[in-house]
Amino acid sequence: MTTLRKVELESIFLISIVAALSLFFVVQRNNKGVSVPIVSINSPLAKPDPQQNVFSQISPDGTKEVIMKIARNSDDTSAYSFYTADGSGANEKYIFEKMLEKEEGMTIPYNTWSPNNQYFFIEENAKEGKSIFAFKADGEAFSEGEVYFDVTDLFKKKDTGNNFSEATGWASESLIIINTTKEDGSKGPSYWFEVPSKAILILATEF
Repeated sequence: MTTLRKVELESIFLISIVAALSLFFVVQRNNKGVSVPIVSINSPLAKPDPQQNVFSQISPDGTKEVIMKIARNSDDTSAYSFYTADGSGANEKYIFEKMLEKEEGMTIPYNTWSPNNQYFFIEENAKEGKSIFAFKADGEAFSEGEVYFDVTDLFKKKDTGNNFSEATGWASESLIIINTTKEDGSKGPSYWFEVPSKAILILATEF
C-alpha cells in the first residue's frame, strides 16, 4: 500500500510539472509577435494661439465703438483687425484687417470719432510714413462700394505739391484736418479732407 501510494503521488507531481511547462510554452508562443505601442516623447505639440491685445474707442454719444485686435505671430509680424460694435461691445462686426512688420503698427487715435458719430479714422505707422483710413461708423461701405477711404493715398493723388504729414482730428462733422510738409521738409499748409465726397480743400490757416 505504501509503495502504491508513493507511485500515485509521484505521478501527480510529474503531471503537474508537465502541465506547468506546457502552459509556460503556450504563453511564450502567443506573446511572440505582439508589439507594444511606443509613445514618442518627440511628438509635435500644438502651437499656442498668437498673443492678442485689444483696444477700443467709444463714440462721443456712447452708442458706438471701434475695436482693434492685435495678434502677434511667431514670425514677428502682427495682424491688426478692426471691428465696429455697439457702445456696450455687442453686435461686433468685422470691417478691416492688415498684416504689418514688427517695426510697424496701427492705432485708434483718441479723436478717432467725428462729432456726429457717423465716421471714424484709424492710423497706420509704416516704413513709408503715416497713413489714415476713414470709415463709416457702422462699418458699411460708402456709396462707391469702398469699405474705407485711404485718405493719405487720395491726398497723394491730388498732387498738391505737399506731402501728407498727419491727421490731427475733425474740424466738423465730416472734415478731417490734414497737416503737410513741403518738398524741402518745412511745414506746409493744412487741408480738409471731406467725408464722404473725398474733396480736399486747402486752408489759409495752419493747424
